[in-house]
Amino acid sequence: MNPMTPMRSNLDIAIRSNADKTTRNFLRDDDSLLRQVFFSVLRHHHPTLANKVDVIYALSQAWCSSRSEDDFSLLEKYLSDLKPDERILVASSFSHMLNLHNLTEEVNNNQIGRAVCLGDMDSPTRDTNVSLIKLTSQNGYTPQQVYEALCNQTVELVLTAHPTQALRASLLRKYANVRHDLDNMHSKRMTEYEKIETLESIRANVQAAWRTDEIRRSKPTPQDEMRLGLNYFHEVIFHTIPVFHRRIDTALANLGLPRLPLDNTLFKFGSWMGGDRDGNPNVTFETTRDVVLLARLEAADEFFHEVEDLMFDLSVWRCTPEVKALATQLSLAERGDPARIAEERKKRNYSDFWTPVPVTEPYRVILS
Repeated sequence: MNPMTPMRSNLDIAIRSNADKTTRNFLRDDDSLLRQVFFSVLRHHHPTLANKVDVIYALSQAWCSSRSEDDFSLLEKYLSDLKPDERILVASSFSHMLNLHNLTEEVNNNQIGRAVCLGDMDSPTRDTNVSLIKLTSQNGYTPQQVYEALCNQTVELVLTAHPTQALRASLLRKYANVRHDLDNMHSKRMTEYEKIETLESIRANVQAAWRTDEIRRSKPTPQDEMRLGLNYFHEVIFHTIPVFHRRIDTALANLGLPRLPLDNTLFKFGSWMGGDRDGNPNVTFETTRDVVLLARLEAADEFFHEVEDLMFDLSVWRCTPEVKALATQLSLAERGDPARIAEERKKRNYSDFWTPVPVTEPYRVILS
């Protein structure tokens, strides 16, 4: 044994083993819960169809267990005897069940990540801090080399629209709500009322997903594809990247290294949507102009809300002489033409700052 490797007590090993079993139980329990919720919704709207889906599910399980030709023939015959409209609903039912099962796996992965961060489970690839330490301790790199590599590299991710992305944004939002509720059930200590309300929320979103048309009934334009792509920025990317950067900074601090420079970015993003001018007749220069404007508007809107939040956070009065001078200059300028001031105030969206911000709050003066 490496003398630098800490010895684990039997209690420590038991705790980690129990955490591993707990996460597996979460996956099984979540899968069972969502299946029960979905079948209750299905029975409410289509009782006869629900029975048939139940039979198909049982026949499928029997064949998966036995792999016999007889069991497969039974399943094949039962499916062949379905009416065309029943086949559509059966396919839709299994599609929803698969999507809900995928949600349980995502929640389970999130719980494993939390267990790793809390030290209850071993999974070196899931912990940024452990991964950086592994680079220095096992791969022979010095902490400074790791820091320089992070400062000098950028990963550029390019989004594209593809016909296989069949899920509508409406369904993605509902499934995201279910995932959030499941995660809260495992991460938070809830009262009985909160548990009931969370289960009701899950049922409502599952029912809404089932009653939502899965297929777009009109062909999406490149602009529509861009709007869907930008939805990922709004819902996930814009808020997740800063969290990842902060975790990198924390891991570097644990190695005795400074934070990444403020002008450094580990990720950049690009998009093919509306820009594939390689012979696609649906993508013209007007299309490319539209999607570029859409992207710029989305970025401006995201930064607008961040600036608005900063106005509430930065109520401090201490500042550098340069900041104080700029705030004073802006404050004096605002006391000028009354008509211009009135026009500027009409454009403001933040209700708490209709009156001029006092110069004693310099950051708010500048941000306003």
